Amino acid sequence: MPFPALAARWSGLAPTSRGLAWFLLDQVLLVSTFVLIKWLGAHYSVFQIVFLRLAVGLVVLAPKIAALGPAGLRTRRFGEHMWRNVCSIVGMTCSYLALTRLPLAEATIVSFTGPMIMTVLAVLLLGEKVRWRRWSAVLVGFSGVLLIAQPGAGTPLDALAIALFGTFVTCLSVATAKNLLRHEPAMQVTIWYTMLSLLLAAPLGIWSWQWPTAAEWPLFVGIGLLATAGHYCFLRAYAEAEAGYLAGFGYVRLLFAIAIGYFVFGEVPTQWALAGAAVILSSAVYIGWREAQLHRKAGPSRGGAPR
Repeated sequence: MPFPALAARWSGLAPTSRGLAWFLLDQVLLVSTFVLIKWLGAHYSVFQIVFLRLAVGLVVLAPKIAALGPAGLRTRRFGEHMWRNVCSIVGMTCSYLALTRLPLAEATIVSFTGPMIMTVLAVLLLGEKVRWRRWSAVLVGFSGVLLIAQPGAGTPLDALAIALFGTFVTCLSVATAKNLLRHEPAMQVTIWYTMLSLLLAAPLGIWSWQWPTAAEWPLFVGIGLLATAGHYCFLRAYAEAEAGYLAGFGYVRLLFAIAIGYFVFGEVPTQWALAGAAVILSSAVYIGWREAQLHRKAGPSRGGAPR
């Protein structure tokens, strides 16, 4: 089928369908990135991994940066970009460190506490009124973390705490990114993210530098390629569809993580991890569904936001 016909068919899809396609692609790329991080994290500092991930991303984006030029990258929201990047670097470093300490499935499960954390942040930062049903879902969701953390599960509690903190800080970054997407295209947000994050990550990345072998360089490059592509897919997904709608499909990432963890790393999730996953996912899906309900009552979906 000719490319113009494919493009026309893609444009003819509903914004929510396009958003879901971008979201699912992001989930595949994200889990693939996690696999490479676990491999390299056994021998290299997470600071170096973060630094090279961003350096490769900047090289990938260089042609687009040159094409846009200074005028195309001009922003009036530099403060928001900087705040978002500080949160993102801290969150990324914590998440990468947790991946080196936790089984792939458990590290992924913890990331699903994001909707619960976003609910708390909405109350604290935005003054949003949350009714008892959503608060109940938040409490139920965090009880799933306790199932994973209870003594019989054998989960390293310090690694779990790092993963939770990383998810919390990442939520701050996501909230800022959502606001930026209302005013700037997804590509521009991606470029600013990569440039500023690389500057922030450079000192520790250079300080912890250890030369990779010839066989390991492709893995470092792969992390940068997959993560940069996934970041762009993530922004496109949230520019097309509402967060509440996409939240219900987040479980796909867990299925990928369990399968890859088993076949690649020989990791078998414990019964406590699976029980915690069921509780956390149920809570996350409910919060996403409730958010979508409230958006529908408040007004029509923003659909095709700037991208």
